[in-house]
Amino acid sequence: MTAAVLFVLAAAAGTIARAEINRWLNRPNGFPFGTLVVNVTGSFLLGLAADIAPPALTVLGVGGLGAYTTFSGLAGDAIALAARRRATSAAMYVAFSCVGGIAAAACGLAVSRSLS
Repeated sequence: MTAAVLFVLAAAAGTIARAEINRWLNRPNGFPFGTLVVNVTGSFLLGLAADIAPPALTVLGVGGLGAYTTFSGLAGDAIALAARRRATSAAMYVAFSCVGGIAAAACGLAVSRSLS
């Protein structure tokens, strides 16, 4: 199977996983837990995969996890919270997403390196 086909399959799997997690966790006009969970777990998985060979990292990291995680979703969710006069929730969401994502990526990388 070519790298392009694997890339497309990984991206499709990432997109479907994100959609299902969002469907399961998000509620109309509620806190965007789905996007938060997706972005933090995706960051952990990318950290975990950081040391794999470049062709596989491209397929998994850019294709699968790139489609799984969503910065635009984070931005849109934060704006929607603020528009509903939930500025504190919006600020907490952005902070948890950014700090949590970076911490999760660092943890994933640490786990990966401890196993090798």
